[in-house]
Amino acid sequence: MKKRYLVATILATALLAISCAQPKPIPPAAISEIYAMSEAEAIKQYVEVKDVSDRGDYCYVMIYIKSLPGEFTSLEDALPQAKIFTRTFTEAAVKILSRYDINKGLSVWAQLPLKEGGVTVLGHAEYDGKKYRDFELYKP
Repeated sequence: MKKRYLVATILATALLAISCAQPKPIPPAAISEIYAMSEAEAIKQYVEVKDVSDRGDYCYVMIYIKSLPGEFTSLEDALPQAKIFTRTFTEAAVKILSRYDINKGLSVWAQLPLKEGGVTVLGHAEYDGKKYRDFELYKP
């Protein structure tokens, strides 16, 4: 009888330790690959990856919607781009992370640099570890 309690206690302790373990960190190579996505010929004139960081249970990616040389992209023009590119970057980053055996949430935020300086946060798309969530407009 005492052996059963001992085994049950050991199993419960092991399960508790496993469930409280920190998520696997994102390796620098995966972060570099996510940064490199904005170097693809098809999108490098439209989007730039500004930040990729491991935030524990999820990965944060921030992209800038670029303006064409000599012009500034308006908010109306930037929103459709943000919708397309946040989803594209979310799907591509999830594929990159899965190659490194990492399955955690991912959030891609889009910002628009302003002519007078600063940025406007447009919104984000997400992956919660199971399913994708489409672009959601940022409301302060």
